[in-house]
Amino acid sequence: MTEKLNEIDMEVVEKTPEMTPYAGAIPLMKMCEGLGLPDVINQNLNVRGSKGYKDSEHVLSMVAMQILGGNTIDGLGILKQNLQTNGSPFNIPSPTAARDFMSNFHDEEEAKKQKQGHSYIPQMNEHLAGFGAIHAYIFQKAYEFSPLKSITLDQDATFIYTSNKNALTNYQGEKAYEAFNTYCPEYDIIVGTQLRGGNVPPGAGHLEELKRILGTTPEGVVEVTMRSDTAGYQEDILRYCAEGKNERFGEINFTVSCKVVTSFKHAAQAVPEEDWKPVVKEVEKNGVMELKETGQEWAEVNYVPDWVVKSDAEYRFIAIRERTELRKGENPAQMTLPEVIDAMENENESVKRLHLTEMGNLAYKVFGIVTNLQEEDGSKIVVFHHERCGKSEEVHLIVKQELGGGHVISNKFGTEAAWWNISALSLSLLNLFKLNFLPEESHSLRPKAMRYEFFVMLGKIVRHARKIVLKVYSTSEQVIAWYRYARDRLMIFCVAVSYLRVESSQSEKSKYKRYHAAPGKSESSLDGILERIICSMGKCACL
Repeated sequence: MTEKLNEIDMEVVEKTPEMTPYAGAIPLMKMCEGLGLPDVINQNLNVRGSKGYKDSEHVLSMVAMQILGGNTIDGLGILKQNLQTNGSPFNIPSPTAARDFMSNFHDEEEAKKQKQGHSYIPQMNEHLAGFGAIHAYIFQKAYEFSPLKSITLDQDATFIYTSNKNALTNYQGEKAYEAFNTYCPEYDIIVGTQLRGGNVPPGAGHLEELKRILGTTPEGVVEVTMRSDTAGYQEDILRYCAEGKNERFGEINFTVSCKVVTSFKHAAQAVPEEDWKPVVKEVEKNGVMELKETGQEWAEVNYVPDWVVKSDAEYRFIAIRERTELRKGENPAQMTLPEVIDAMENENESVKRLHLTEMGNLAYKVFGIVTNLQEEDGSKIVVFHHERCGKSEEVHLIVKQELGGGHVISNKFGTEAAWWNISALSLSLLNLFKLNFLPEESHSLRPKAMRYEFFVMLGKIVRHARKIVLKVYSTSEQVIAWYRYARDRLMIFCVAVSYLRVESSQSEKSKYKRYHAAPGKSESSLDGILERIICSMGKCACL
């Protein structure tokens, strides 16, 4: 092996003007164009107007750069060199132009109001506030591809650690920014996000952000379930949801991690042993779904905090316990189990988060959930709630480590907030593309794997007969199949979009009547239209 490698000489040559190593970015940008996203970005950010590069060219260039692996504005220089070829339809700003553009999202007067020891969420200027409408637009488009009557909203905060001199210290004693995100697992997109200083409590502004997101939910959605960790365990949030105070949705279902205080532990200890039931979840084994015990148990507890007495809604408190190896010693001279637990908690602060509690001479980790779901089995509620934990952490990890969200690009708070929004958009657009324009085997792939298997691919952009043609060079059967799948879906998508936008004569509309609804697809959904056209044109030579 070494001898063969020693025989290889390396020569560095300039790239031919039509070639690009980022062929996979072009179908993604084609989707953005078909969605009408450039116009939405330009209208809502309204930074540049008619001067220089458009707002959409700045934002979508940074989206493409992050998806391809870049995590700083300087990466736009490499993107410009490798994607803006002679035949390319893209205008990619220089890093200098992009920095100037990003500075417009900063409001110095608002930033000055942030101080250590004083929790304050800066008001967004008109440009930064425009990102909310862009996230809402993508939410709407995801719904149009696959309309659902019931959705879930997961709300969670994450820290972005930094040595930036203007960052504030969080409760862990580290300098950080804090991003509060609302994620919809059914569509795998972030539907809203807000950057704050690291010293802001994770639960601050929780209800206001929930109300804002509910106002952007697509019209066809009739039921919403909200999930949150203990940051959402606030009287105003829980009563707002349970008492049906939302004008549009009325009662909003929720599962929220509750604080395991001493009185909650006592309520769990009072549960008879026979009332504890195993938490089971469905797992697939050899193509068959079966129930598997998780090692945890659940029980409904008689726990009534003061705020529940003031509410006229019904709440359920569910305790979850998980057995540890600790047990009461046989020697009377030994410490009692509560004494052992106290000693462990005093020695290691993180042990307190396990809420170790004695039950029947054994020590259990104890956690709690409050919900207004009255009919659901407790085990299903626990499994449903735990799905938030794993997925929410995964989304944060992807945005911060596999996209550009974890990199702080500026000392200016507003600039950093815009960068985080662009990182969130990158995740949403990538997942929207995977779920609707690539085969199912790609749907679980994260950005790093998608670069290797799809995005970083040699291609040639040529102009021919007033058309722009992308030629992809690969000998991999999977890559060829994926590109053909994306090409066909994008081509049909353009027809579907044209159908939805038709406002001309009835005769022009009538040509679409031959497309019959695909089973299980809504007549009005983009995905339904795609399936109808595929059914009609599936054997067409052009495909």
